[in-house]
Amino acid sequence: MNYLGHAAVASWRSPDSAFVLGAMLPDFATMIGTRPPTTAHVGIDDGMRFHYRTDEVFHRSTAFVDLTRSAFAWLLARGVERGRARAVAHVGVELLLDVELVRDEPVQRAYLAAVASATPLGLGGHLSWTSPGDFGGFDALRGRLLARGVTLDDADAGLVARRLRRALGLRPRLTLDDAAELVVRDWVVAARPAVAARSVALARDLAERLL
Repeated sequence: MNYLGHAAVASWRSPDSAFVLGAMLPDFATMIGTRPPTTAHVGIDDGMRFHYRTDEVFHRSTAFVDLTRSAFAWLLARGVERGRARAVAHVGVELLLDVELVRDEPVQRAYLAAVASATPLGLGGHLSWTSPGDFGGFDALRGRLLARGVTLDDADAGLVARRLRRALGLRPRLTLDDAAELVVRDWVVAARPAVAARSVALARDLAERLL
């Protein structure tokens, strides 16, 4: 589950901006290439703890396991190398699920409010990052996310395939070439209906086990 999905699940428990921000921070840290920050803020800390608990439950959920297995088999059958197919299946299913989980307007409002609240003089001032550069990196990321807003166009097959290629490109053994990216795009088209259908049961399972 990525930051949007974490914002969604956290907002089901509490729309408090500090809590929702905390639930996204470990992913934000990865996005700027650093370790998660430490904090003495109770709400942010609770949210970060909730992030790790959510990942534990999410990755063991029946819906996620079934969807990733199906994706892995589909990609493998179409010539994607085993390691790349496994990575695409995992991250790709997460990206498609994120889109389904943030369709509700209350979730979108909670996400945007949390990101907006993390200014250096706001909740961002309660974060202790690893290095001075991380402060600027996080604030720049925050600005990009606010400018982008919440767009359900993230489900576009070509966009998902490009995002996966960029993400996996950080690891040479998982880098996708042009041919693999086209296969991934076709997988997104094929998988999107199944992911949408299973998202309701997944959300119910997460709510029962986390809230």
